[in-house]
Amino acid sequence: MKRIISIQIAILLFISYVNSQEAFHLTQDIGVLDSPTSTSRMTQRIIKDATQYRLYGPVPRFVQYDFAFAADISEYKKLDGFGILYISSLNRDSTEYPIVRTYFKTKDGLIDLKLIGSIEMPVADSLVKTIFSHHRIDYYYYLPYEMTQTSGSLLIDWKNNRKEFILTKFPNDFKLDYMKDIKLKLPDTGSSIDPKSFDEFADREFEIKLNR
Repeated sequence: MKRIISIQIAILLFISYVNSQEAFHLTQDIGVLDSPTSTSRMTQRIIKDATQYRLYGPVPRFVQYDFAFAADISEYKKLDGFGILYISSLNRDSTEYPIVRTYFKTKDGLIDLKLIGSIEMPVADSLVKTIFSHHRIDYYYYLPYEMTQTSGSLLIDWKNNRKEFILTKFPNDFKLDYMKDIKLKLPDTGSSIDPKSFDEFADREFEIKLNR
């Protein structure tokens, strides 16, 4: 398992409170196991972050992310250099959903990440609701490893008001140890990915199952 975890918070001067019912449903051809430990771990991190930021709350939007790549060079080739970017987003203004674009900005232009799927998650913890909101949606994207080794910013556009939100900047300290002597090339849109290998990878790393 090769992954990195980080968080980003945007604090605005004006905060909108929008009430809506909590819900859990599946979209974009993605499935979740009965007891997804990956989302459970993310939930625990969000609770910890809510405790840390309680002195600054309420926060209008909060994003935590995690990404994973192949365990070895054999799997890397089967996945055509792709991993998975997992974004967990809480937003007080529910009309800002869905995230309409996640993309990488370099000096040469923009590269859009391809969405795998999204899940609307219930929020049970009262402190998380108070500090961050009860509107949580988790997103999964195909992420080329080469992108993480290229100079640029990973950005999010929400539906209405918040655009070009910086999720993270690359490159960072994350590197795959088995890639030292291999020349990187930017993968295509995913047409060369071995479906069975990617399904096994997605299940292993994030407990998600793709409906094909």
